[in-house]
Amino acid sequence: MAYLLIALALWVVVSGVILLLYTCREVLNASREPVLRRPILIIESDDWGPGPVDQADALIATARLLGNFTDIDGRRPVMTLGMVLATADGEKVYSRQSIAGPLYAPLLEAIHKGVDAGVFTVQLHGMEHFWPPALMTASRADESVKAWLEQAPHSATETLPSPLQSRWVDASVLPARALSVVEVRQAVQEEVSAFQTIFGCPPRVVVPPTFVWNAVVEQAWAEAGVEVIVTPGRRYETRDAAGQLAGAGASIYNGQAGNNGSVYLVRNDYFEPALGHTAEQAIAALDLKTRLGRPTLLESHRFNFLGSDERLTNALAELEKLLRLALDIHPDLAFLSTEKLARILVTRNPKWVELRLARRIHVWLARLGESSRLRKLAWLTGWIVPGWLLWKLTG
Repeated sequence: MAYLLIALALWVVVSGVILLLYTCREVLNASREPVLRRPILIIESDDWGPGPVDQADALIATARLLGNFTDIDGRRPVMTLGMVLATADGEKVYSRQSIAGPLYAPLLEAIHKGVDAGVFTVQLHGMEHFWPPALMTASRADESVKAWLEQAPHSATETLPSPLQSRWVDASVLPARALSVVEVRQAVQEEVSAFQTIFGCPPRVVVPPTFVWNAVVEQAWAEAGVEVIVTPGRRYETRDAAGQLAGAGASIYNGQAGNNGSVYLVRNDYFEPALGHTAEQAIAALDLKTRLGRPTLLESHRFNFLGSDERLTNALAELEKLLRLALDIHPDLAFLSTEKLARILVTRNPKWVELRLARRIHVWLARLGESSRLRKLAWLTGWIVPGWLLWKLTG
């Protein structure tokens, strides 16, 4: 009997060590991320700014649709607008065409009205959706970039080569080159100041273009007053020789504190009707994130609403279906802004964040169960049995 107990103890220790060695970060992140008490839905839409001329009409129609819905507390659905503040004006020597110019007055008016109605919030995406010197260098060697520049400021940045859409590296050559600290600090101060001038408030939330940024950029944002960084669940620092995202850092969880006092949020699914994403797929994401005590931040882009009446009609129809189904299936659904969500996670507001230990353990185990690697290791080590029993006991 004594040998059996010793063997059992050894198994528990050895298998537990093996499990933790291979999944330590996943386990810790799952336990540290706050557990929400009710479903939260935010639609995060990027790239709004200089470019196509039909943006104002699309936003007016979208705001009208969003205004038809409210959650149980009377809040309207929020679509965040990741704002690009300027673009090239088509000249051979780079100069900016600002969103504050007369050409984009209808667009700004539509945005301000949506903000006043509580259905839009503005977030900083970047002064431009590219690094201007890199764009100009690339235009001398790439005919497609040259043609894009000649059509500016009406050109859509979405049609640029993907590496050039990254603002915080010089991707005119690959692998991309890092920007200097001086260049980064100057550019951040410039775009934060422009955002304040255009929208009458400082940017509290930033969405890095193509999710490429580094510690220098993050420090500059923090010093300029940015409080929240929207991420895809990790930070990419550069583009590799093939132009792909590279330099990935460690995984990031909702509410995680950055090194400079900023707060990270994670976009965890997509709503891109033009790419075939349906309302039903978004609802499935909402169901899963809610079960895991997480908010649902759906990534979207302006191209879904632009280009033709048919594309806009389809996007609005899917958006309407999404909101209707979300409220029917989750009557306690909350519509919040990204900034408000970050504040809730940081303060651990008990109205929104679960503080009961048993419930938190239950959700923590459910989160771990979503990791296929961890599930396999749990089966191999035998920890799946006590894990399942604990999940049932705390449910």
